[in-house]
Amino acid sequence: MNPVAIVLLISSTTDSYAYAGLASGSYTLASALIGPRVGRLADLHGSRKVLIPITLVHILSMCALIKFSSSSIILILIFAASSGASLANIGSFTRTRWGRSLPDNKELNSALSIESVLDEFSFVAGPACAGLLFAKFGPKFALIAGLLFLFIGASGLSLTSNKNDFSKNPEEHKHGLLKIVLVKPLLISLIALGCIFGGNTIAVLAVAKEAGFESQGGLLMAIYSLGSLIAGTLYGLKHWKSSNSHRYALALFFMTIATFGPAVIHMYSVLPFLLMISGVAISPTLIAANALLKDIVPNERLNEAFAFLGGAISIGITLGSAISGTFVSITGAWNGFYFVSGCAVIATCVSFFGLVTQKKVLIHE
Repeated sequence: MNPVAIVLLISSTTDSYAYAGLASGSYTLASALIGPRVGRLADLHGSRKVLIPITLVHILSMCALIKFSSSSIILILIFAASSGASLANIGSFTRTRWGRSLPDNKELNSALSIESVLDEFSFVAGPACAGLLFAKFGPKFALIAGLLFLFIGASGLSLTSNKNDFSKNPEEHKHGLLKIVLVKPLLISLIALGCIFGGNTIAVLAVAKEAGFESQGGLLMAIYSLGSLIAGTLYGLKHWKSSNSHRYALALFFMTIATFGPAVIHMYSVLPFLLMISGVAISPTLIAANALLKDIVPNERLNEAFAFLGGAISIGITLGSAISGTFVSITGAWNGFYFVSGCAVIATCVSFFGLVTQKKVLIHE
């Protein structure tokens, strides 16, 4: 919701989508880079001691961004970046709580499925809510609503958190998570997954505009998320016996096959159906990725680990949006889906050769 709200605010106050894109990108990138540090602090000192102060800093930074939204681009970027850096990644905190409280894999998969479904709902409802508030009340009210939602979520997590939900052995946090086997290939594949999301958004919106149905772009993205929402619900109902690494690789393989649909069939009338099929793989991929990360990272470092996961996807979305936007501008709207398919192939190859194969080698050793 916030990246869209920032674009709406800055584009209206500066009359520049270039400035709006820079501000939104600064917000997202700062959140992705600093998020793991915030997660590390939560692992060391407990959720409550971190969530309350970081949320207050975020509220102040966002208020400053609203106040100086018509000022120089330097001030806008500074406050956008500080807002992103101080954003509490609520998803990381909740997934950590699931991971630590549900040792049974079946229960954990069900919990992560519920979370995935709620995430998809927020991805659809958030931008729609931002647009509605912008149209009804003005450019700053979308961000104010986002602050209200964050305050409610952060307060709820803080009040219900265990006072002892932190690591009792700080020595375990001395070594970087990237030194843990399988973490690097997982994060690389997640960056490629983020590129799929970012590239797909640009391609869908560009195709809708080229076809003369620009107003339907948001609806097409909602259909894409709807496929994921349905799959996430069904995924949580089944008890999976295969390993998380296998499910992750297979979900990415299905996503790769599905992304070739829009790349090959350039028919706007069937695009909604093709997007829904592509979206079916999203929730299973993300659920398996979260469960796999929980398998390979110590429980005491889950906040930091899940923040890395979210950061990798955010970086991928930022890169994918920028590269796909350039690609579409040069080669045409429909060709943006070739970029999406290429990213899917990379993610699948990394997941298979870097995770499934490597895990088999480790087991044999």
